[in-house]
Amino acid sequence: MSSPKRLFLIDGMALIYRSHFALIKNPLMTSDGRYTSAIFGFMNSLFKLLKDEDPDYIAIVLDSKEPTFRHELFTDYKATREKMPDELVEQLNPLFQIIDHTNIPMIKYPGFEADDIMATVAQKAKEIDVQTYIVTGDKDMMQVVDEDIFIYSPGNRFKPTTIYNKDKVVEKWGIPPEKMVDYLAMVGDSSDNVPGVNGVGAKTAVKLLNEYGTLEGSLQNAENVKNKRAREGLMNAKDLAYLSKELVTLKLDVPIEMHFESMIRSSMDTDKLSDIFIDLEIKSLIPSLSLHEEEEQKLINNIDKHYKVIQDIKSLKLLIDSLSASKFVSFDLETTSVQALIADIVGISFSIEANAGWYIPVVYPEKDENLFDDFSLDIILGELKILFENPKVKFCGQNLKYDALVLSNYNIEVSNIYFDSMIAEHLLNPDKNSYKLDYLAIDYLGYNMVPIEDLIGKGKNQKSMAEVPLNDISQYAIEDADIALQICLKQMERLKENKLEDYFYNIEMPL
Repeated sequence: MSSPKRLFLIDGMALIYRSHFALIKNPLMTSDGRYTSAIFGFMNSLFKLLKDEDPDYIAIVLDSKEPTFRHELFTDYKATREKMPDELVEQLNPLFQIIDHTNIPMIKYPGFEADDIMATVAQKAKEIDVQTYIVTGDKDMMQVVDEDIFIYSPGNRFKPTTIYNKDKVVEKWGIPPEKMVDYLAMVGDSSDNVPGVNGVGAKTAVKLLNEYGTLEGSLQNAENVKNKRAREGLMNAKDLAYLSKELVTLKLDVPIEMHFESMIRSSMDTDKLSDIFIDLEIKSLIPSLSLHEEEEQKLINNIDKHYKVIQDIKSLKLLIDSLSASKFVSFDLETTSVQALIADIVGISFSIEANAGWYIPVVYPEKDENLFDDFSLDIILGELKILFENPKVKFCGQNLKYDALVLSNYNIEVSNIYFDSMIAEHLLNPDKNSYKLDYLAIDYLGYNMVPIEDLIGKGKNQKSMAEVPLNDISQYAIEDADIALQICLKQMERLKENKLEDYFYNIEMPL
């Protein structure tokens, strides 16, 4: 059995504070007086986590400025907290800008703390068979530990990193995770100004819970408690005890949209990050960027690909013969628009086996302007029309309705769209928020595809696919057809395993 995928949720503000105070005696500053201790410490810890753990999914969870439901329950909640130091405040916006360029999502939701969000996301992750590691040193999070949720407490030069599972929680606190809420309610928390029960410390709370099972059980048996201070505290603080329990209980139903696809680990903008690190005079972080790039490049270079470009009629005819005789044919169009009815074809890619494929270019910058083009789009489509309209050829791919609509503009009707990975995934995993090929590639193949932004950019500077050099667009286009084929083949097996073939082939695909 393959190991389950892992999601790492980083308690953002906890790590920011920890990074700032770790260097409080010798703070880092730029030559023009900007503080950088928190930025350096946070990014150093992040890079270490990525290197050590290589997470499949990752997100940074933050608190919001707005008051939470706990402040409504208890106006003095966290009232004893000191104001954030000015030198830390000034580092937040630059740090958040840096995180943006790591392409790691930052999650927050008004009215709830980061702890509540992490607890909710961790519970939801179980539904997609993902294990969650919550990166924090906060003991409040111990209450959510179970077979699929762990607390990842980062180490330092004085102590190793500790991963808390259920047994580790018992070893550390003397009680299992399911009793942590009652424990926290009894002992209180001075940092959050949670009152707790007077006279009940850590050892007494563990003893009471092991003897009476719960906070409620301890309160009901208060008069039998031998320790005088604890007995009086329990007898006189029933309301405060229940209030404390409400304050320390984490919400598992924060109404936040779950976009697990956005948490899939992806490429960083290393050039931009390098520029920022140079400006902030924390150049020692730059080698970590190089290591990150090398790891990504290894994943790509480990696969031996056989991608070819077709640029003459003879090669095209030979290709059509091969495609016609194949069991499945994956294809993909590169076009000038995402709107099918106005899109012009830039090129066409095909694949019939993993890590191999062909690209037929139509428009590209290096192409010679020739009045008598002997490999024009009309000629190419004239040859391919018979292939596309052959009912014996089983075509597969991703979102083929779009490609079929574009081809219909050229008087070509795709006769047998046999398998569509987007439709299949919707049937296999109807709760997903996105069915993009990039995300499916990671889920099914553990493979990071070349982002389209690498070819055409984004925003005001975005260019057309027709402006992308042939070598770049051919690799990108063939990869689309190749990866779609590999995913389709895996989905065929999963549909069979889940007894969904009848629904897929006889209802979804015809529809």
